Amino acid sequence: MIGLETHVQLNTKTKLFCGCENPIHYTKRTKKEPEPNTLTCPVCLGMPGSKPTLNKKVYEMAIKVATALNCQINHEYFFSRKTYFYPDMAKNFQITQYERPIAENGYIIITNEKNEEKKIRIRRIHIEEDPAKLIHEKNYSLV
Repeated sequence: MIGLETHVQLNTKTKLFCGCENPIHYTKRTKKEPEPNTLTCPVCLGMPGSKPTLNKKVYEMAIKVATALNCQINHEYFFSRKTYFYPDMAKNFQITQYERPIAENGYIIITNEKNEEKKIRIRRIHIEEDPAKLIHEKNYSLV
């Protein structure tokens, strides 16, 4: 038995908790990397009084994945802050789900070359924001 944690980065137009353009979407649209520190707002930066709002498209994608993986979808879920030093997150915390994720207790059935079925358990599907990207230059770093 092994455990795997798989991260999936979603190609949404905006970031997870604000209306800023998602860097992946920006790069696909413009065919170039965004200038450092340009796709930010008070929510991204964790400014006092800023209020994160969940991206509806991300929620919809998570429900589709949970359904495809036969998970129990939690009708009540919440987000927590993981607070410790993130060199690539200006606000110094990550918004994530742990205690009550969006979906749990799923499975997928795979068939091998001998036509034997194997049930792979899925413990949880949760949503969390991705840290930023660090670009290291000669004498400095950009976020």
